[in-house]
Amino acid sequence: MMKFLMMMVVSVGLFFFNNKFNKFIICFFLSMNMFLLNLYTTNLWIGGMNLFYMDYYSFYLIILSLWLIGCIMLLNLSNFLMLMTYLLMNILILCFLVFNLMMFYLLFEMSLLPMFFMIMIGGYTFERLEAVMYMFMYTVVSSMPFLWMILNMYLNFKSLMIIYMIFGMIELGWLMYYIFLFTFLIKIPIFIFHIWLPKAHVEAPVYGSMILAGVLLKLGSYGVLRLIQIFMIDSIAYGFYLISLSVIGSILMGGVCLIQVDLKMLVAYSSVVHMGLMIAGILTLTKTGLIGGFIMMLAHGLCSSGLFYLVNLNYERLGTRLMLINKGSLMINPSLGLFWFLLCSSNLAAPVSLNLISEIFLLISLVCWNFKLIMFMMILSFVSATYSLYLFSFSQHGGLTNLLMNYKPVNLKDFFMLMIHWVPLNILFLNLGLFMFI
Repeated sequence: MMKFLMMMVVSVGLFFFNNKFNKFIICFFLSMNMFLLNLYTTNLWIGGMNLFYMDYYSFYLIILSLWLIGCIMLLNLSNFLMLMTYLLMNILILCFLVFNLMMFYLLFEMSLLPMFFMIMIGGYTFERLEAVMYMFMYTVVSSMPFLWMILNMYLNFKSLMIIYMIFGMIELGWLMYYIFLFTFLIKIPIFIFHIWLPKAHVEAPVYGSMILAGVLLKLGSYGVLRLIQIFMIDSIAYGFYLISLSVIGSILMGGVCLIQVDLKMLVAYSSVVHMGLMIAGILTLTKTGLIGGFIMMLAHGLCSSGLFYLVNLNYERLGTRLMLINKGSLMINPSLGLFWFLLCSSNLAAPVSLNLISEIFLLISLVCWNFKLIMFMMILSFVSATYSLYLFSFSQHGGLTNLLMNYKPVNLKDFFMLMIHWVPLNILFLNLGLFMFI
């Protein structure tokens, strides 16, 4: 615990570094050492604390959080926004490490505060207040029944340690099970409860969208992974309805992506599609479903964050995200068009990205769980490939507009940012043994 606090104190000195690259390197390695000094991926308790705990789920999600937030620290942020980013990084690390249900709930809700300031300070339009209110109303109000259930469980079991509850094989009934689960399903979000996500993405600055899509949505997925371990009996009995909702909702959201004219809205709705498929696979409770869902979490975090950064590069140069005006960008900047192709192809699960492996695992798990889903899986695969091709072709091909004639060149830092999104997304394909213990 003291080593963790020491690294937090030492990292405050990062704010005095003017060189963004040095800040990224120092922050990354300090944060890595923070947990590698005392924690291992062998389910080890921190001696005497009984508070922090780390398994493979939390280990890889911490690595993802450090990677993406390290990328964001390369951007030209104000001191206050850099402080919010640093605070959010520590909240996320604690949230993935803590194994007490009440502590997890408190950290889960605290993660909204830095995002609130990021959207309100860095947002572009007056509608950002509406977007923040949507985000808070959906996430905070849905968590009130969850808090009541936590207190009720403490009265019944005299403990809120997740590892004790896992061995307790708790059975709640369908109503209490859905109350517990919907707190995290809204944060993911799944179909029907997804309204807040596109609004938050559109109004958030680029670093807000990168954190929201890359890491914060994974908090909901991580919560679902923990809860299905506790309520295994209820998940087997009542998971069918959520799987059906997720699969059908993903298909409908794929259709919504095909009618979007705003680049950022399309990427935001594609997140709902991927998260719906991921939740459906996890709730099958099969080994392939859990592995595929977790790989999807990592792949989506890298791919969607990179796509939001690409959209922002066009927005900074043209002042709009409309496809009609952005078309023909490939003729002006072929190098940037290459990254559009690479990330869009990764988004549609082309080889050799992690998205391909995750979708193969998820499709196998869902079809084995219920063979009647094979037709829905075929439709979903076709729709998700179609909107990714639609995103690339309509934004890069076509006739030039007058605004493109004043297109500023993309600097080396931007290409570096895109590379550190795309390289791990595809290089991990060569070592899938990393996920064999999940």
